[in-house]
Formats: sequence, structure tokens, C-alpha cells
Amino acid sequence: MNPLQRVEYELLRRTLDICDRLHIPCFLVCGSALGAVKYRGFIPWDDDVDVAMLRPDYQRFVEEAPAYLPPELFLQTYRTDPAFPHIYAKLRDSRTTFIETSSAGLAINHGIYIDIFPLDGYPSGALVGRVLEAGKWLYGRALACAFAPPVSRAGRMVWRAMRLCGCHRRTQRIAARYERMISRYTPDGSAWLCNHGNWQGRLDYARREQFGDGAPAVFEGLAVRIPAMYDQYLTQKYGDWRADPPKDRRASHHGCTVCDTEKPYTYYRNR
Repeated sequence: MNPLQRVEYELLRRTLDICDRLHIPCFLVCGSALGAVKYRGFIPWDDDVDVAMLRPDYQRFVEEAPAYLPPELFLQTYRTDPAFPHIYAKLRDSRTTFIETSSAGLAINHGIYIDIFPLDGYPSGALVGRVLEAGKWLYGRALACAFAPPVSRAGRMVWRAMRLCGCHRRTQRIAARYERMISRYTPDGSAWLCNHGNWQGRLDYARREQFGDGAPAVFEGLAVRIPAMYDQYLTQKYGDWRADPPKDRRASHHGCTVCDTEKPYTYYRNR
């Protein structure tokens, strides 16, 4: 493990310990599930850890986990960090720095982190599903205007419109409404589990049986669980996941302005 991965490993270890204390089942998902299957740990060129929980378990975690955390670890949500423009949580080490390029201007905790996603259900009716997707598009763009402007011309036009409406000053209110909308559909009453917070859209909508009760795996020596039908899950997300990508694509997808495992983010914010 490199220094960044070692910090993330400790954050994952702490998360798994709290989940065990609270009797909350959780899954490694996305690239972390892929890493557990292929490498029994981090993908060598990856720089993050992704954990997911069913919505009721996620709600318990964000409410109760802070009592088990030392002062230097911060469970970041739009409730605990009002300018945080996401509908999921990050567990951050405040003694470190990981300032992503897109969010460098935000007044939030910028410590090294792992992602913790809620898994929601999905409506069964086609019309209700279309309404949900339209709402997701609107709320997603409203939150995204807090970040640096996108590259595409059409994206910049939407970004400017949202900024003119002042959405970047109402992040917490927008995120709360977004969360209320997606959490209306409970996992228990749905044939699908949806990770709405991840960036791959419908590739993160999985049949419930893909997750099931999970399958045991190992991640850097830690006992973890990944989706039960992990082959189907990983194929849906990554295609031929058994083959390594070309060398020019073996890189992190997080653009980073500053990464420092030794100094806190406040050191850079106050300079």
C-alpha cells in the first residue's frame, strides 16, 4: 500500500469495526469490490474505498457512528458539513489533506476519505420511475453547481443557470430534498437496489439478488463482504472486469490539487 492507501485502509478498518459494533451489514462496492476479487485489496492505481449499506442501516450509521469515532475522524454529510454537496457520506481523517480539483473552493473538511453510500429501492411503475429520474437530474445539477464548472458547453450553460438561481448557496437544503425523494422507495419493498450517489448512473442500479446477503471476501487482510453475485455486479459496471485496462487508463479518476498524509487540510486552507 502507498501512504494514501494506508490512511484509507485505517478508515475502512474503523468503519468495519463500527458496523460490527452496531450490527450493521455493509458491502464493499464499485472499485473496492473489484479490488477485493482481483487483488484481495486495493487496485494498484486506485485511490479510494467505497462502502455501501441499505438505507435503514445507513441512517443508523450516520446517526450513531460519531459516538465511536475519535476526534480526528469526521463523518461528513450535508448535515454535519453544510457546504458538502453530496447525498452520501464520507469518513475523513482531519489530520490529512485530499483536496479534489473540482471541490477545492468549497469550505468543507478536505481530509483523506472513504465513501459510504446508501442503497435505496426503486419504484416499480414506469411513469414514477421517469419522474424520479427527472428529479434526480434536476437535483443533481443543482448540487453540481457548487463545484467547478464542467468542460462541455451544454454543461457550463446549465451550471451558470443554476448559479444564477443561487443553488450553490443552498446546498444543504437541496441535498435534504434530494435525499427525501430517493429514500421514499425503501429497499424492503423493491426488486432493485440503487446507489444513487455514485456517478455511473443506471450502472449502479442492481437487482436485489445481486447483493443478497453478500459474499465473503478479503481486502488487505480485512474480512469484508461484497455483492453475492459479484461476477454479474462487476460485469454490469465494468464489462470485462477480469482484464486490466490499457496502461494509459490505469490512473485514479479523482483529480487532486493537494494530497498530503502528514499535514491537515486546514494547513492549506489557511495559507
